[in-house]
Amino acid sequence: MAKFKFTEINGEVCIKCRFTGNEMLNEPEYRYFIDNRIKGWLVPFSEGADRLEFTGAKGIPLINKIKSGIDKQEYFLIVKNLLDIIKVAETCGFNMTNIVLAPDFITIDTDNFDIWLFYLPLWYNESCNDGIVNCLRKISTYAKYKSQSDYLAVDGFMNFVCRESGFTISEAKEYIRREVPELFAAQPSKPEHTQFSRPASRTPESAHTQFSRPSAHIPEPATRVNMAQTIINDINKGSQEFKHTAAPEIPEPKIIPSLESNKRSGLPELVKSEHIKPTPKNYPQLTRRATGVTMKIDKPVFRIGKERDRVDFCITENRTISRLHATIYTRNGSCYVEDNNSTNRTYINGTPVPADTEIKIKNGDVLKLSNEEFDFIDG
Repeated sequence: MAKFKFTEINGEVCIKCRFTGNEMLNEPEYRYFIDNRIKGWLVPFSEGADRLEFTGAKGIPLINKIKSGIDKQEYFLIVKNLLDIIKVAETCGFNMTNIVLAPDFITIDTDNFDIWLFYLPLWYNESCNDGIVNCLRKISTYAKYKSQSDYLAVDGFMNFVCRESGFTISEAKEYIRREVPELFAAQPSKPEHTQFSRPASRTPESAHTQFSRPSAHIPEPATRVNMAQTIINDINKGSQEFKHTAAPEIPEPKIIPSLESNKRSGLPELVKSEHIKPTPKNYPQLTRRATGVTMKIDKPVFRIGKERDRVDFCITENRTISRLHATIYTRNGSCYVEDNNSTNRTYINGTPVPADTEIKIKNGDVLKLSNEEFDFIDG
């Protein structure tokens, strides 16, 4: 997988990328980002056979901003801007697995909260992201909130995002509109149909793609080019620095050529199932061995730690437990444990759980947080 370094040159962000393994530059995709300057996307520059630099914005890593403290309005402004950029990417035909969605390498302008992403124009690239849902999880987990009410607002939004039925961009933005309507005061509402789940196949041979529009909304190729151009011009309206030019020598944006080739790679699902399953009558449970206290895992995002106001299962009288030690995610009737970079680690049956990695936990397993043991019972 490509290696990255976030740095700064002459006051401007510069993200250095070095290829590894079998990765190599995809020339058509590289030229696409050179010829089409789109607001929200850093511009690549080839530094050699195995190196790229991405520039074109001022700011800091998003992870630094959220760890310094944010309120509800700032959080939802970040999410809204991120979803707007993802929508443009889907419309223009980007390979979503080539978008870097790690908060360490997402750039944010701290003055106006503009977000900047970058795309890896590479063949044989090992995916550098595990989906927009997991990106939002990391943002909400690593963020420091200015008040308890800010945290509760974000927690409610993440329960909405992680529901089994998935979510659309329009649904997410409507949720944000209800929470912080002032973010939309000067923006007209536009219908959006981007569904974060696999659409129905148009033909038996057609490949499902993660961010494709449902077949009923897919226009002819020529129309798609015009639609991409319209969206880009609309996004860049009022920004002279990134305004798209229609001069004859610069071609208008087209669907990235590699997506039409045989080398098109399959995309991972953001939502494991499009079918809403009925809520189980019996929830999974955790029993703390030291006290015998049992807690039902009755939320799709269930947090464990010692900071009472931020977790669903508060572990008291144990200083070795981190404030937000671990998270249990429930999807499709199964539970997955993620260690939140805790000081004393998380274990399943004695095996360490890597930080920021989901590991499935099964009925009868023993979950251990530091030196605190819990029995897991699957509902």
